This record gives sequence, C-alpha cells and structure tokens, in this order.
Amino acid sequence: MPIDNLMLLALIIGLVSAVSLPLGALTTLIWTPQDRAIAWLMAFGAGALLSAVTIDLFAPSLSNGLFLETATGAFLGSAFYLSLNTLLNQQGGFLRKTATTIQYLRGKQTEQRMQFQASLNRLPFFNRLPDDDKELFLQQAVRRRVKQGEMVFHHSDAQNRFFIIQQGTIKLRDPSLELKTFMELNAGDTFGRMAFFTNRNNATLAQAATDAVLWEINKDQLNRLLKSRPALRESLCRYYDEDTELRHYLQTRHQMTEAESRAHLAELRSTLQSQQTLPLHPPPPKDLARSQRCLQKARRFSVLANLPEEIQGLVASRMTEHTLPAGQAIFKNKSPAERLYLLEAGEVELVDPKKKRQDFERLKPGDFFGVMAFVVGGEHATTAITRTDCRFWVIEKDTFIQLLNQIDLLNARVRDFLRTDDLSQYLTQEQQLKQLQAQKWVNHSIKHLLPGQLPTLAEAFPSARHTMPKAAYFAIWLGILLDGIPESMMIGAHLSQGEMISMSLIAGLFLSNYPEALSSSASMRDQGIAFHRVLAAWTLLMLLTGLGAALGQVLLTGTAPAVAALISGIAAGAMLTVIAETMLPEAYSKGGSIIGMVTLLGFIAAMSFKLFD
Repeated sequence: MPIDNLMLLALIIGLVSAVSLPLGALTTLIWTPQDRAIAWLMAFGAGALLSAVTIDLFAPSLSNGLFLETATGAFLGSAFYLSLNTLLNQQGGFLRKTATTIQYLRGKQTEQRMQFQASLNRLPFFNRLPDDDKELFLQQAVRRRVKQGEMVFHHSDAQNRFFIIQQGTIKLRDPSLELKTFMELNAGDTFGRMAFFTNRNNATLAQAATDAVLWEINKDQLNRLLKSRPALRESLCRYYDEDTELRHYLQTRHQMTEAESRAHLAELRSTLQSQQTLPLHPPPPKDLARSQRCLQKARRFSVLANLPEEIQGLVASRMTEHTLPAGQAIFKNKSPAERLYLLEAGEVELVDPKKKRQDFERLKPGDFFGVMAFVVGGEHATTAITRTDCRFWVIEKDTFIQLLNQIDLLNARVRDFLRTDDLSQYLTQEQQLKQLQAQKWVNHSIKHLLPGQLPTLAEAFPSARHTMPKAAYFAIWLGILLDGIPESMMIGAHLSQGEMISMSLIAGLFLSNYPEALSSSASMRDQGIAFHRVLAAWTLLMLLTGLGAALGQVLLTGTAPAVAALISGIAAGAMLTVIAETMLPEAYSKGGSIIGMVTLLGFIAAMSFKLFD
C-alpha cells in the first residue's frame, strides 16, 4: 500500500479508536453513572486493553524474536509515564481521574504525617518521644482551614490551643507596635504555644497572610495523652525546669520578673506532676452585674441601646471581659471586623490614617467601637490604641448572630441601623463606595436580610464565580494527553512495518477509551470544570491520537524492526501502567470482587474480534 494511503489509514484508525473519548464525555449529559456502573465499565475496558496489548503486541514480538527489544521498551515506557504522571499530578493533573485523585491524596496524607512529626521534633519537649506517640498527636489534632485575612486568635484571649502550619503563611502581629507584623511563619512552624504552655492570655495576634491549613491541638487533647504517656509528662516537666524560652516569654510579654516567672512555671510543673494534666486557662470570672451596668450606659450603637432588662441581661451574659495596658493596639485598620467592643474603663484613641493627629477620635467609658465595620462585614477603617490601661467587653460576631436568632427586637433594630445616615456616610467615606452604590447596598441588604443574619459587602457585590485555575486545568489536560500518547504510538509503529491493524486491537482501544472518558468526565465535572471544557479536552485528544498515529507511521517507516519493536514496547509499557495504576484500582474500589470476572469478559470480548481478522 502507498505511504500516503498508509498515513491516511493510520489517521482513520487513530480517530476510530479514540472517538469513544468524546462519546464518553457526551454520555455524562444524559446519564450520571453510579459507582458500580463506572466500575464495571472500567474493568471491562481494562480487560479489553489487556487483550490488545498482550495478543496484538507482545505475542508477535515473541514470534519475531524481538522479545528483548519489546521488553526493554516496556520498562522505559512505564518509567517515562510514571515520571511525567507524578509531575503533572503535583500541578493538579490528578483531578482527571478518581483513581489518580485517591492515589495523590494518599500520598499527601503520608507527606503530611511526616511533616507533622518533623514539626513536633522542633519542639524541645516532643523531640524525645517515640514516633508512636507523635502519631497519636496527629490523630488528636484537628485540621482547620483559614482564609486569607482571617484572625486565628486575638491578643488578650485565653489560649487553650496551639497550632502547627500545614500549608500557607501566618502573620504574628504585635499589639505594642500598633499590630504591625513582626514575624511570618510558614509550613512546619508552630505558634500560640507560649501562651498555651504558660497558661497566660495571648500576647500577640495571629492572622492568615494567605489561605492556610492548620493543625490545632487543644489542652483537652494534650491532657488525655499526658495521663497515658509518662514519657510525655517527664519531657514536659524538664521543659518547665530547664528551658529558658518560657521565662523569657513571661518576662518580655507579660512583664514578670525573673522570680515571678520561675514561680509561675514551678506552679505549672507541680500541677502537672500531681494531677498529670496541665490546667485549663479559664476566661476571667464574669461579673454579670458589672457587664449589665456597662451595657445600660452604652453609647454609639443604637441596636444595643436602651434594651428591655431581660434582653439586656442575655446580651450582657454573652460578653467577655478583656484588659490591655496602655499603648496596645486593640485592632488595626484594614483588618476584618470580627468583634464588637464596649469600653468600660480607660481611654482608647481611634487612629485614622486619613486624618491629622489632632482630629483622632478619643473614646470614653461607655462607648461602643468597631461598630460600622462589624455590622456591614467590612474591614476596620481605623486603628484602636489604648492610651491608658483599659478594660473592655467583647461580643464575637458568631455570638451576636446567635443573639439575632433568639431576639426579634435586635433583628428589627439592625434593619433600622442600616437606614441611618451615619452608616451611609461610613460606606461612602470609609469603604469608598459611591453614593449610588452605597444606597444600592443598603436597599439590597434590608430587602434580603433574613432573621439571624448580618449583611456583608461581599454578598451585595459578589466576586466572580470561582473557576478552576488555568494551570490546574492545563495540567489535567496534559494528563489526559499523556494517557492517550501510547495508543497513537502503537498504531503508528504497527503500520510503519507494513502490518495491518487487527480488529481486536482497534476494539480493545475503543472499548477501553469509553469508560475511561466516562469516569474521568464525571470526576472533572465534580471538580467544577465546565462541560464544554471537558468535551473540548477529549475531542482534542481524539484528534491528536489520529494525528499522532499518522505522524508515527511516517516517521517510523523504513526503520529497523528492532526499533519499531522498541517503540511499540514503550507504548505497551505505558498502557499496562495505566491499567495497573488507574483503571483496575478504581474499578475494584467501586465494584468489589466481581471486577475480576468483568475484566475477563472485557478481555474475551476484545479477543473475539480476532474472528473478523
């Protein structure tokens, strides 16, 4: 047959064998397959592909005396596929298939376990522990996700937990320096442990500089391990006795003398020895009558002003007391407003970067502050600094929302507050909204505000719909292409030697491609990839398979049989690796033991096409 005709034949065969790829993607429009159906189809396709590789490639190589070349190529193809597959998975390509997703996540879990243990080893009281005890800590730890800008903890809060960073960056801010960042921590670093082990309030504020994932260990979890692990108790006692970092922390951050810091740590050590636990750090005792009197005199927030006595008592019971010395920042401008503050004693100055110093607002006892940003879900426009020693009360946003759920009067007052001129002025001057935009936000918020909710600027002006990053989508597409390259190589190598492609080989490739595309398309759509992008990926792969087969036929024509056998072996090795790594594991995990029989059916079905050769 002329070369042009062989090239055209290779193109057609490549397209026919791969047309089941877009067919599989199109099927997801009318049918969402259950796991068992995907498993059966995947196993059937794997059996068909096994038949094509073994009967139509390895068997001829044995009869032609080219076993060594084919076997060498198979090893090279497998190694090459695994290397590229690992690289693409790290960029997000693992999302193309359920099996590669599971495999990637299992690898990540192992990596995270090693990272967690390495982080514990950096702590002086954990590095002597056996790995089994460190594994217990990992089991006890709670994974917590925080968004960029979110506060992990505030200064002056009771601290009964510490954190290890799994990924992301955390900024530590110093309240004595107007909450400026003095340290940035990254994966593997710990924070919050000084206040945790000294049983003192936080001396710094921790904020997520990026989206981050943290391991959180609280005192209840640690105490359970202390009771059952004498080695851990002994190590911690030595830490209290010998290490100087805790004394330094107490002296610099909590203004203790050398003698006071030693006595404080000795008391903690004594408790640990006698009770086999660390004491929980309780919040300061609440004086309900005092908090209620402070609320009665409160100004600057009409929602909580002049409340009926019963409601006033309920709100007062949810307030927590805090103290800070002079010169400390309570919150910083451009930080999320997650708390509402009520000053009881002392003086606070609101530092506005847009005003001159003489125009800064000074707050007196009875003033609420941080109000506007708290209500609209925005960021603080000022920095609040204590000019004298201060005592104030805090209402967390979650607590306030709980109160809104319980008290209808507060919901009505929030709506009234949204209509005030002060709030409109705040939106235009501090949040930089145009007058029309501010009014639109107010109208939208009042109209759509449900009981037990606070409005947010983000809800009124939503950001663009989340889409998968281009880099991750491209990695997924490259992964799909990687899975398809061996097919075109096999077809091109066969035709370059003047051999006709058997019906069983074409059938095996066609039957294996359909369930692979069906399963992967469903998985990709679950990851949020639009259908048209899924279909485009598989259609483009079909075209490239045809073009690759034609190109392979042209390039390999006239080569020695040993070279063609090596190329075919590379393709076969990569395809067998795909079967073993992705198709059969996914099928078995979803379908169970029957998968072996279904795989055999696929093998026999593809082999039966030999009857038509």
